[in-house]
Amino acid sequence: MLDYRYKTFLTLVEELNYTRAAKKLNITQPAVTQHMQHLQQELGVQLFRYEGKQLIVTEKGRYLQEQLILLNQDVQRIRKQLTQNDDAPTLSFGATLTIGEYVMPSLIGSYLGAHPRHHLSMIVDNTATLVELIKKGKIDFALIEGDFNQSQLGFEKFSEEPFIGICSKDSPLWRREQPLSAIFQEHLFVREEGSGSRRILENALLQEGTNLSSFEQSTIIGSIGSIKNLVGQNRGISFLYRISVQEELEKGTLKEIPIRYFAVSHPFHVIHLKENRDLDKLRHFMSFQSNKF
Repeated sequence: MLDYRYKTFLTLVEELNYTRAAKKLNITQPAVTQHMQHLQQELGVQLFRYEGKQLIVTEKGRYLQEQLILLNQDVQRIRKQLTQNDDAPTLSFGATLTIGEYVMPSLIGSYLGAHPRHHLSMIVDNTATLVELIKKGKIDFALIEGDFNQSQLGFEKFSEEPFIGICSKDSPLWRREQPLSAIFQEHLFVREEGSGSRRILENALLQEGTNLSSFEQSTIIGSIGSIKNLVGQNRGISFLYRISVQEELEKGTLKEIPIRYFAVSHPFHVIHLKENRDLDKLRHFMSFQSNKF
């Protein structure tokens, strides 16, 4: 429902390149240039500028982008309400892997227990993807464990989660406190590059003047369940959020490795557009989380 020039503008903001924007829109590069010239003349503001050869979005351009995203969200919300057979609220949101698997089931369950007719839609993906979905108006908010640009989004911390070393109950590592150097001889199971969990481990090791290459052997595993299974078989160790291994710790199948001077934790955040018009709905949803903000 947006004017074609505004759609061109949003695409150019994403690509920051006239040629790529034209290709994505399936129009010519001169057409993209013309759309932007007419839009800037109509609005009486500069939306882009060049710094050297780099195309930069101006402050006015960023403001326009934010407002158009909000407008797109309103349009999508109206469409959803028109196509539904009832007037129950709809929430579309995202979550990163650990949160999606170990936080959201109880939160969603509690929410639906109170509001069984409400419509919920959750996407599980990495932080970078969820941030882009928020900016494009595809989801209302996201619960993430990774880092993000705090100047571009609204956010609240909803919990601080311990990040711990784990081993099998058959490993001797959990029986007494270990120096960090003692675990480098172990086989490490680690999440893939780009994973929030991996970045937290890398940053924590960096603060100790070391890195992942200090481990004699490591294997990349993209599944938290597979990592827990392999550690449970005493094939190696790993580092995960305590919330993701709480059940195994209580059963005794996995054990926490006490590591001297290596206490790591990381915040979980809920993120959204700064001018989110559904913030009350978001806050109501999050009120069903025990560690609410």
